[in-house]
Amino acid sequence: MYQKLAYKKLVCSVALISLCFSTLTLAKTPLILSGQIKASDNQTFYSPKTDNWRVQVQWLLPEGDIAEEGDLVVVFDSGSIQSQIEQERVSLIAANEELFRITSSAEQSLLEATYGQKRTALLLDKARIDAGISVEHLSKYDYQKNQLELEKAVVANAKSLENLKQVKVANNVAVTKQKITIVKHQDKLKYKEFKLKQMSGYAKRTGPVLYGSHPWNGEKVFVGMTAQPSWKIAEIPPVNGLFIEAWVHEVDYKNMQLNTSVDFKLDAFPQYSFVAKLTEISSQPEERKEWGGDVYYRAVFSFSIDEELTLLPGMSAQLEMTGVSQSE
Repeated sequence: MYQKLAYKKLVCSVALISLCFSTLTLAKTPLILSGQIKASDNQTFYSPKTDNWRVQVQWLLPEGDIAEEGDLVVVFDSGSIQSQIEQERVSLIAANEELFRITSSAEQSLLEATYGQKRTALLLDKARIDAGISVEHLSKYDYQKNQLELEKAVVANAKSLENLKQVKVANNVAVTKQKITIVKHQDKLKYKEFKLKQMSGYAKRTGPVLYGSHPWNGEKVFVGMTAQPSWKIAEIPPVNGLFIEAWVHEVDYKNMQLNTSVDFKLDAFPQYSFVAKLTEISSQPEERKEWGGDVYYRAVFSFSIDEELTLLPGMSAQLEMTGVSQSE
């Protein structure tokens, strides 16, 4: 009986020690997070929409090179657009020449119609004078002839006035239509030139050039690749404003506190250790299908590095939060 009692005490003591040791070990186990360097405000270059739907990447500034503000970063194939611009320029020249011809013809026809109306007006005045001579001073035949000539002159003058109005309207219509045609060609030319500008991308800030990835197979963008509209071809992150983005499992979320300092290392520079601060944690979890059916919270860590290191978005970081238990 004594031996059994001693054995039970020994088992309880061992279990208690094991429990205390496990609790102590769990409390001292740091929470390890994998993160990635992100930029808060990137300048992104997208593939433009063209008449052929797809467009070829003709030239790219080498990835990793520092682009200065105003530098050419990406060029897309624009051969068809350039030929369309040349055609529009030729059409615009022809349209302006046609306007000159129509204007000259309108001036000539207006001059002729004006001359014809003035002539009929003078003949009408003459016919009125002749018709005003009393029959007492003329033969009956001459008198009636003058009256008939007056009627003819009135009709002729009315026709010339109507013809002058029609010529003016026709001239205005022809000139206006041709001016509208010219405006259409000008608008098409401006649109084509705008599209041509979209075929080249220039840096609006100084920063390293990073290539995008194919949305289907994930391979890096390369010169000669055919892209569809709105594909991300390249981006330039800001020199400042970098942060680390990490995803925290729902089980560990309760241990996260804002302004907590964490140690981290970069895979690109494993010999260095740095310190970051938790500045943002999302309140709503998100599913990460590539990691399974669990949900995660987005965490943002801010940092500053004194060493002269070239940091680029996409670099991997490992964060270690001491004093936080990593749940099993």
